[in-house]
Amino acid sequence: MTDRLRKVLDSLPELGRYPTVDESQAELDELAARYPVTVRRIGTSRLGEPIRVVTIGEGEGERDALVLGGPHPNEPVGGLTVRELGRLLCAEPWLRAGLRWHLVPCIDPDGARLNESWYGVPGDRDAYGRGFYRPAMDEQPEWTFPHLAETGYFDRMLPETVALARLIDEVRPVLLASLHNAEYGGAFHYTTTTDPALAELLASVPGWFGVPLQHAVYEVPGSFRLTPGVLRMPTVAELTEGAPPGDGVFGASSGEYAGRYGAVSVITEVPMWADPRASDSLPTGRLMEEVVAGLLAELVGAEEALAGVLDSVRGAVRLDTPHRRALDDVLVGMRRIGEGWRRMLGTAEGARAATVADECAFVALPHTLRLRAAGTLLRVLAAEQASGNVRPAIRAAQARAESLFTEWRAAADGQPGTLIPLRAQAGIQLGSILAAAAHLVRT
Repeated sequence: MTDRLRKVLDSLPELGRYPTVDESQAELDELAARYPVTVRRIGTSRLGEPIRVVTIGEGEGERDALVLGGPHPNEPVGGLTVRELGRLLCAEPWLRAGLRWHLVPCIDPDGARLNESWYGVPGDRDAYGRGFYRPAMDEQPEWTFPHLAETGYFDRMLPETVALARLIDEVRPVLLASLHNAEYGGAFHYTTTTDPALAELLASVPGWFGVPLQHAVYEVPGSFRLTPGVLRMPTVAELTEGAPPGDGVFGASSGEYAGRYGAVSVITEVPMWADPRASDSLPTGRLMEEVVAGLLAELVGAEEALAGVLDSVRGAVRLDTPHRRALDDVLVGMRRIGEGWRRMLGTAEGARAATVADECAFVALPHTLRLRAAGTLLRVLAAEQASGNVRPAIRAAQARAESLFTEWRAAADGQPGTLIPLRAQAGIQLGSILAAAAHLVRT
C-alpha cells in the first residue's frame, strides 16, 4: 500500500497558490460535473456563506471518513488538500479503501475571506503578517463543540460548529482528518489514539517529501509524545484540569466530538517554512531552562510592547471587529504561554539537556506570535482610520505598531527556514490521511 500510495503522490502537480473560498466552491462543482459524486449544503456561516460537503464513494461501504479543510482561516493548505484528495479519490477508486468519503473544503469561510489577500503569494512573510487573521478561541468552529462539565463549561456553539456536529452525527466517521498547518519548523501530527503502528506510519510521511519531522512540540499543554513528531491530542477536560468551576473560553474540538462514535482523529500540522534543526536531536550544550529564560524575556517584552500600544488607544478605539477581538485573544495567549514557560524554570524538565530541536522550537515561537499580534494590531488601527477615526492617538499608535511589525518581520526573515513547496504541504496531508484510512480499515 505504501509504495503504491507514494507513487500516486509523486504525480501531484505543482501548486502555485492557496485557493480562495470562491475557488474552493467552484472546484466542488467542477468535481461534481466530472464524476458521480454528491455535493450538498450542510449549513450556513455567521455571515451567510453556504458550507458544503462533497461525498465520494456513495454506496461502496458502511464506514465513513470525514475531512475538514480550513479549521483555522490562517491555515489554508487544507483547501488545496481537499481539492487534490477529491480528484484522487475519484480517479483512483482503490484509494477510498472501502470507505465513503465526505470532504468539506472550508469550515470557516468568513474567516478565510479575511486572509485571502496573502493566499496568492505563499512565502511572502510581509503579506502574510499584514493580512493575517485568526479568530479568538470562542469564534473558532474547530474549538466550539460542547463541553458540559462544570469546569470549563462551554455550550456557545457557532452556526458552523452546529453544521459540522450535524454532519458528524449523520455519518459517524471512523476517521476524522482536520487539516491544519503550522508556520515554521517541521511537520508533526496529533491523534486521538495511542496506536503505535499508526503513530509510526504518520511519522514516516513528511520524509516522503523531504520535510523534517518536528521532534520538539510545545503547542498544546497536556499532549504527550507517542513517537517523534506524533502526539496524542488531549481532551478539553485535560486542557482545563485544575481550573476553577465556571464557563470556559473554548469547547471541545471536532476530533473529540467525533470520538463519541469511535472516530480516530488525525491532525497533520504542515509548516509553511521548513528548518532542518526541527528534527535534530543532538544536544546544544545548554539546559532547557537556559534556552527558555532568554526567549521568555523576548516573548514577555513583545507582549508588553503590544499591550502598551493598545492601552494607549483603548479610549479611542470605537469599532468592535473580528480583528479587535482576535487581538485581545492573542495577547492573552502570549501571556499564558509565558506563564507556562516560566513554570518550567527550576524543574526537572528545565534541568535536562536541550536538543537542537528544542532550541529551534522555542526560538521560532516568539517570532510567530509577535508578528501575528503586530499584524492584527495594524489591521485594528487601519479599520479605525478607514471608518473616519483619525484621532492623533490612533495615528501615533499606527506608527508605533508599524515600527514593531517591520522590526519583527526582519528578525523572522533572518531565520534559516525555507519555503516548503505547496505541492509538498498538501502532499504530506494527503499521505497522512490516505495512509491512516488504509491502516484503520486493515485493523
